[in-house]
Amino acid sequence: MPNPSLFPFNRVNASLKDGSTIELIGEDLDKALQYSPSYGLPELVGWIKDKQEEEHKLKDAGIPEWDVLVTNGSQDGLSKTFDLLINEGDYVLTENPTYSGAIAAFQPLGCNLVGIPIDQHGIIPSELERILKSWNKEPRPRVIYTIPIGQNPSGATLTLDRKKAIYKLACEYNLIIIEDDPYYYLQLPTESNPEVKPIPSLLSMDKEGRVIRLDSFSKVISSGLRMGFITGPKAVVEQIQIDQQATSLHASGLSQMLLYKLLTAWGKDGWKAQVKAVEKTYTERRNMLIKYADQHLTGLAQWHAPSAGMFVWFKLLGISDSNTLIKTKAINEKVLMVPGKSFMPNDEPSPYVRAAYSTTSFDQMEEAIKRLASLLQKERQQKQE
Repeated sequence: MPNPSLFPFNRVNASLKDGSTIELIGEDLDKALQYSPSYGLPELVGWIKDKQEEEHKLKDAGIPEWDVLVTNGSQDGLSKTFDLLINEGDYVLTENPTYSGAIAAFQPLGCNLVGIPIDQHGIIPSELERILKSWNKEPRPRVIYTIPIGQNPSGATLTLDRKKAIYKLACEYNLIIIEDDPYYYLQLPTESNPEVKPIPSLLSMDKEGRVIRLDSFSKVISSGLRMGFITGPKAVVEQIQIDQQATSLHASGLSQMLLYKLLTAWGKDGWKAQVKAVEKTYTERRNMLIKYADQHLTGLAQWHAPSAGMFVWFKLLGISDSNTLIKTKAINEKVLMVPGKSFMPNDEPSPYVRAAYSTTSFDQMEEAIKRLASLLQKERQQKQE
């Protein structure tokens, strides 16, 4: 370890939007600037463990011995988890569509992705069972990857019954579940769930130590802090921690300490208030995008209002593959969306397109939907001519 007296920083101050200030000084600053345990700063790890116990009732549920590892964002944790579990030639079960960042992490591993059909309520358990029952190749799948809430790109959220069915199948067919849940704290009210009561996680059901869960602070605090964490069976988390020792040593100490000081300054009430504020903003944005879609895309596309996350997944009617339309014609009209093909596990054509409502102003949102509608109308006219 370098001598902390040689670090050029005397204090770090962060001014918060509520007018308060967080100060790192003395021993706290030395810890933030020094090498730390690969699992993460003990103070932050302790906070996360308490939060995971509170959210997922791990002791009450009798979950096997578990542990936590702080990572450089959940994407880093995802990559390390894939590295641990997946060998070249393996078959990996994943939602179809699925997160493009996961596909990018799968590709260098030389594995084969097997897409499971989903709808607005996530993985269809009967389809998963059909795939597993009819499997006739070697090796058999050992890993299933899912984004259970506000799925990227579809916005789908798994129901409790489906989670139970998926976990039961995982036990029956000896699958490890990677529960990638960055939108857990970005659940939005709906008619059926106006108070946003979180659906129990797959981790909370895990009696056999087969769920590895990834969480993120990116969506509720800051993406640039690069703060994510893994929760899972102690022996598995230990192995991922060994990987972290050999690669990045540990997540940023400054980010960890700043986050810990923020969370402790807020307390439970402040954390809940932040989550509620995020929920309120994204609810307004989702509602506006759905309103503009109703006004301008009816008859041209199909969609549903997501109950979590920051995306709407449009199926473009009369379009077999949205790739060219979105990557050329839409961009020429200054409409930036992502074609469905980018999220297909095996690069299949797709009539879908993902629209994000996280940062765009309402005026820009409506104009983008209008321009997309105009492009779709032109496509129809050309086909009729």
